[in-house]
Amino acid sequence: MAKKARAGQLDEIFEILVASYAQKGGEIPPEGDLCWHPATDAYETEDLFVVQMDLAGMDPGRIEVLADEHSLLVRGIRPETPAPGKKHYHKMEISIGPFSRRVPISMEVDANSATAIYRNGFLVITFKRGNAGNGQKRNISIKR
Repeated sequence: MAKKARAGQLDEIFEILVASYAQKGGEIPPEGDLCWHPATDAYETEDLFVVQMDLAGMDPGRIEVLADEHSLLVRGIRPETPAPGKKHYHKMEISIGPFSRRVPISMEVDANSATAIYRNGFLVITFKRGNAGNGQKRNISIKR
């Protein structure tokens, strides 16, 4: 088999695998299961602990945010944007498919005060400073 033909077949196989995994039925993956990790900033202000994630092109309904006073877990699936016809990538840098990111919370926060807002491609989660709670995980609804 010629080298060029083999490379073309590998490209086609790669495209099929990426597209099929990205559209795998909407099931949110377990943490670390072939996931990509969004760029994330975590910082504190005088009154808050803030986590900001770059999740451009996402539907907030496909993002799950779980928190307790020790860590924050954000996970979901960014679907592939379908294009008409067959695609042959020349450059592929935009991650698609399942993602997961765990952020340790390094200060005492009130997990019940957590809010999440998705705006302009960024997910921003804020916690008020406070006493640690009971250690239970809390699902945080995302506002637009």
